[in-house]
Amino acid sequence: MARNQGRHRIARRTKIATALLGLSIAVGGLVVSTTAGDPERASADEVDKSQFVDITKVRPNVDEPRPGRNASTGSFTVDCGRNENGHFNPDNFIAQPGIRNGAQHLHDYVGNLSTNADSDNDSLLGAGTTCANGDESAYFWPVVRIDTGEEAGKQRNRNDEQEQVRLEEPNADNELAGNDGEIQRPAVVDITFKGNAREKVKEMPKFLRILYGDAKVTTNGPANARESWTCTGFENRLVKQYPICPEGSDVKRVHTFPSCLDGNNIDSENHRDHIKYPDENGECADGLTAVPELTISLTYEIPRQIQVNGQYKVDSFPEEDHNPFSDHDDFANVMPGRVMDRLVDCVNEGRKCRE
Repeated sequence: MARNQGRHRIARRTKIATALLGLSIAVGGLVVSTTAGDPERASADEVDKSQFVDITKVRPNVDEPRPGRNASTGSFTVDCGRNENGHFNPDNFIAQPGIRNGAQHLHDYVGNLSTNADSDNDSLLGAGTTCANGDESAYFWPVVRIDTGEEAGKQRNRNDEQEQVRLEEPNADNELAGNDGEIQRPAVVDITFKGNAREKVKEMPKFLRILYGDAKVTTNGPANARESWTCTGFENRLVKQYPICPEGSDVKRVHTFPSCLDGNNIDSENHRDHIKYPDENGECADGLTAVPELTISLTYEIPRQIQVNGQYKVDSFPEEDHNPFSDHDDFANVMPGRVMDRLVDCVNEGRKCRE
């Protein structure tokens, strides 16, 4: 069993820390006011309504490029489950290899059974998988939680300058400092590879690493961040806020990875330079080759009142404070050659395949 696997549903707790309790007499009664230690930073449990948006008030903004004559129009969907085996940890072997709790937030894993901070090409190969077709690739993203703040808790002291190797591990309920609440298992995990609007795709090289989004958008700026959030039935619009969905519609995250590869490089120093997005017409830049385009879609059955109250959130680095624009996803290709061959043939031949 992978490190830090544990219960899927965890106990809710609040993170409200009382640094100053002031009593003031007001007309008509006694007013009790509580303030956090940093007056310029809201408590993690205080709802910032600017981070939530009614999806029905958002205009459609998703434009799919028109396929050209040589387009690869098929799709290949892999069934890897919904993390029913409870594989969680706060690691990221791609961005921070060898550092336990390097992510400082909890990841949901499907695919490869062994994925943790110490994973490398050798350890991933032959480790087993949750995917029905034997795909041993690693697919992982930050968990979504519901946090209603119903239970009182003590503040977890956090030293932002602490070395990553000394960061606190998750507790028995898979809670981390600044990331707590009830983990929501996706109702649907859809992993689909598609083609390119202008050309046939080539095979992904074994052990290719790809990142989606930017987990540190506040620090790094929006260049690599992506609008990831929507609701079922409203996939023609994506937003950087948490969506509030109408009755009968569920919260959905859509993560489409870059798919224009620089030769056969499986990684780069910043984990981005080796693979880029196609342009608005779906064309890869000169010198880049189209590989299958991975989209991971995650659907959550979050009660509508929880959405309206602003009581769901994505795990994040502490400085992001659950910023929905910090949503991200990670992929490492450990697909057996025979599966990759079927994928490429299916996509290039315009078929719809499921395994």
